[in-house]
Amino acid sequence: MSRPLINPGKLHWSGEHWINYVREPGAETDSAMISLFHTRYSPAGEGTAAFVEIAMNPAYLGLYTDNPEMAAFVRNMIRGRGNPFDRELPLVPAEIYRTGDIRHDPAWVIHNDQTHMMVQWRDLQPPIVVEGDAPTFGPDRDFFTVLIFTGRSTITVDGQTIGGQPYQREIWQASIGGYRSSCVIALAETMILVGEKG
Repeated sequence: MSRPLINPGKLHWSGEHWINYVREPGAETDSAMISLFHTRYSPAGEGTAAFVEIAMNPAYLGLYTDNPEMAAFVRNMIRGRGNPFDRELPLVPAEIYRTGDIRHDPAWVIHNDQTHMMVQWRDLQPPIVVEGDAPTFGPDRDFFTVLIFTGRSTITVDGQTIGGQPYQREIWQASIGGYRSSCVIALAETMILVGEKG
């Protein structure tokens, strides 16, 4: 059965979403959570916003960004969707840039006068191309994305490596099936609002 080539909905957000949640073996809570949105298109422009929580030091908690307007848009975009960062966080200006090879060991650097973080994804699994009409990933949004799950990661904050490794999450069961790594790269991610014309 053929389908239309042009989605009639309205483009809401497009970019990359890099998730790195790690735990110590046997732990029930994360030692670090970083959720980074590298935005290529949004009504608030482009830029990067990284939600950061390091359990051992609450001083690092914040929404780090190089574009405050875009970061506010992303914060509103994830509201009410069960995201662990669906809460008020201090906005922290930062330089944010990517390093490494996307095929092997990509990393993001989050840096300002007070702190320097490097977040690295390792042991990359083969990419999974995913399309999901609403309500697969949300009641009002069609999705397209390329998911790369990872088996290892490294998070370094001000020269100290945070303990913990990726773990299996059931959050993927409803959408693509099975338990999947807590560390994943979502490339070419696109959210389209259904019921609104582009």
